[in-house]
Amino acid sequence: MAITMKRNSSSSNCSVRSNASSSGETRASCYAVSLRDAAVNGFHYSTTGAAGGNPSPPSSPPLAAGNTLRSKARRGGAAYTITVECERLFCETLRSVFLGEGNQRQQDSLVTGMLNNDYATSDYGTPGSVQDVAVSSGNKSTVTECIEMWDYVGGIRFRGFVAETQNEKAMFVFFDQAVMQSSGDLKAGLMGLLELCEVPYFGCDRLVVAIDRSADSKALMKDLGWIGFGLATLDDFVSDEDMEAETTSQQWLFMEMET
Repeated sequence: MAITMKRNSSSSNCSVRSNASSSGETRASCYAVSLRDAAVNGFHYSTTGAAGGNPSPPSSPPLAAGNTLRSKARRGGAAYTITVECERLFCETLRSVFLGEGNQRQQDSLVTGMLNNDYATSDYGTPGSVQDVAVSSGNKSTVTECIEMWDYVGGIRFRGFVAETQNEKAMFVFFDQAVMQSSGDLKAGLMGLLELCEVPYFGCDRLVVAIDRSADSKALMKDLGWIGFGLATLDDFVSDEDMEAETTSQQWLFMEMET
């Protein structure tokens, strides 16, 4: 699974737009669930005049029409599904760092409150439920969004989340078995993720990829290293009093790149 990338913001022929029309071809779509109010926001990464070569997005991937949904119940269903699928990929270390499980800090599951919200009769749920998960933690870092991105060029779906500390924001993306075993090229997906980090809505200072340790990742790690990614820990997201050694995961290998 080779990766060849060249990023140049000043001469890029691609752009990220939020729920807006464009004459270019859509290369990827991202749907972000805000854990402050459970709102679903759609972003679309597209060419801006390049000719041909990129396939159009499929007519009906599970969330491809998220920006046109009018049903409150369906919006709530999308928010719940994206959040659940993201949290499903959390290992024990991620749960401890970002959800507070396993230590003395109080922190709920990312989906706490969603099961009790009636999305058919309320807009995006009540602020007292999901919002508490995002803003009432005693942890150094807080998960503010769960994301799902569809890369139509490589045919790959990425899941992840945005974490925020007092000093910065980082976008975490899981390279799970489904991603690692895909026959598609990761180049377009990575380009879309890096561009997504720079969208004002996210404003992320770095992109962190979590690579499944059980997969054969030597070639991928080498390719990521060539384009600027380096090995990383979760130390920056752990409070000083909770950190005894380098914070790593037995399930995920972390590599990061500043955006």
